[in-house]
Amino acid sequence: TILYVLVKYITECTTTTSSIFVTPTSTVTNNKSIMMTRLVSTAKSISFLLWVFHCTSFTSAFGFAQVAVSTSSSSSSSSSWSLQMAKEEDLPTIARNLNDAILNCQPEFIKTCKVEVSLSTSTNSGSNRLGLIATNKLKKGDLAMAIPYDEQIVFTPELARKTVFKDILPAKYDGWTGDNGFLALLLLNELAKTATAGTGTGQTQAGIPKPIRKPEAAALIQAWIAALPSHHEMVSNNLHPYLWSENDQEVLQSSSTKNIYKLLDDIEDDFSWLDEKIFSTNRDKFPETVELNGESCPCFNAQGFTWAMAIAASRSVFVDGSSQLVPIMDMANHDDIGVEEVRGGYMGTFGTTKGIVMKTAAGRIFEKGQEVLVSYGPKSAAEYLLEHGFVSKAARSLKTSVAEITFAIDQEDRFYDDKLDILEFETYDNAPMEPIQSFDVVSEVGRDGEPDPAMIQFLRLLKLNSKDAFLLESIFRKEVWEFMAFPVSEPNERVVLEAVIDACNKGLRGMEEVEVEVESTADNDENENSPASLCAVVRASEKRALSRTLEFVSREKEALDLKEYYQERRLKDLGLDSNWNPEDAPAGGNPNYPDDDEMSFGQTRAPGSLDW
Repeated sequence: TILYVLVKYITECTTTTSSIFVTPTSTVTNNKSIMMTRLVSTAKSISFLLWVFHCTSFTSAFGFAQVAVSTSSSSSSSSSWSLQMAKEEDLPTIARNLNDAILNCQPEFIKTCKVEVSLSTSTNSGSNRLGLIATNKLKKGDLAMAIPYDEQIVFTPELARKTVFKDILPAKYDGWTGDNGFLALLLLNELAKTATAGTGTGQTQAGIPKPIRKPEAAALIQAWIAALPSHHEMVSNNLHPYLWSENDQEVLQSSSTKNIYKLLDDIEDDFSWLDEKIFSTNRDKFPETVELNGESCPCFNAQGFTWAMAIAASRSVFVDGSSQLVPIMDMANHDDIGVEEVRGGYMGTFGTTKGIVMKTAAGRIFEKGQEVLVSYGPKSAAEYLLEHGFVSKAARSLKTSVAEITFAIDQEDRFYDDKLDILEFETYDNAPMEPIQSFDVVSEVGRDGEPDPAMIQFLRLLKLNSKDAFLLESIFRKEVWEFMAFPVSEPNERVVLEAVIDACNKGLRGMEEVEVEVESTADNDENENSPASLCAVVRASEKRALSRTLEFVSREKEALDLKEYYQERRLKDLGLDSNWNPEDAPAGGNPNYPDDDEMSFGQTRAPGSLDW
């Protein structure tokens, strides 16, 4: 029946279109109107027949995501969705739904779109599901997609603070999870709204009904929510470290110098506060779980919040000073070479509309049908894993390896208050600085492993003590941070380098210990995206960075006597850095000075003389 209706109307429309070329102008306009009316009627008929077919017992056999769209007149339209979170076998259907929603959102919500959603063909960024495929040839520097800032489709921390949760969260709420915590709240709110939208069963509408959206934008968000990997899929496929098992998370913490447990604790602490103060007080608005076509999905509970945090961390982009989640554009997958990051820009007819743009790089062309890729930015292996759930090929190559070491001012230090005061007020553009600081150490081709100068500067202040403590006096308070940019004294420089050596050795020992444990329990997992394999990549990268830094600092420690310290620099500034020679002194036979027994060492004029 569907095929018959389709062929019948396409034949009629084709005949009508052919007659356009031999009729007067007035008739052309009329025939175009007739053709469009018939096409709309065809679309409605096919949509209805597909819906009827979809509601039969064949639905469960094919496993399609159930989506029913009801259309009305041009003056008012609405969409009713029966949603099921994405499964792998549903992806082609979900991609088609997304593409339909994208078309309906142009040009109001999506100014430029030269891509469509389809199954990903890229192997550069872990286990890809969907990606963005070029619908036209994209030349170097072409605009692939442009989305203006609009709270109806772009998720931002400001949208959560000032609109959706404005009367629910305290005005000064600032969770440990930062921007991603706000994005996670918006995600859970959309999940709750979509799961209970248009059910027609008398079920209470969950979630906060904000922001107010036009039907086209609402349909896009609902289709996007349906395309996201579910909590079950992410857990069963180990798609993100936030959702790994406790044992795998423990191995990851031992494989990296980053404080992974702190990230997990921040998520847990934020959820505990939100659950106690907000979620548990109104379970109608903030349900712990939602039912999606018979499947129970975590929502405003610990599992749901962790899932939302993983989605926010892996899909958000940092643009214009904050993390933002941009539906559709977030489906662009990563590549290391010849691509650009998603960034802020201007769009529209006059180029005055501000938004987020995705462009091709100057060194790469994408043919029609080829997947369009972007860069997720220069990040370490651990950062890629913790944010996006995979390690890029560039990070795996170990050409650039990064580790992190952390130092803190000891609260038992007798000069703790003085040092804290300097960090808070006298570190110039960096003020205020925290007493705990983390720094990257890098191993890169062409570099000798020299550590970050800012780290050495911080350590010199941290280790300032004994005879060097006079620099902490108030007379030097405005200059002491500048002094720390250069060696202070040999004892101070020695303890600074020893602190770096100890930190590197500690990190290396921990990784060697976990390697022994992992090897003893290894199951020869050949999947390069398994937790064990990813942890091994992170360990190899960070060990390389720590070893390279250790080599450089050890060489520096052997050359302490060759450095110029504060005392020498100060004497040079005063012009007192030359060695004393008795023959150059007054009354020492130097013809430039008169012999005068009344002058002592260091004098060039006798007291009482005119010059004096």
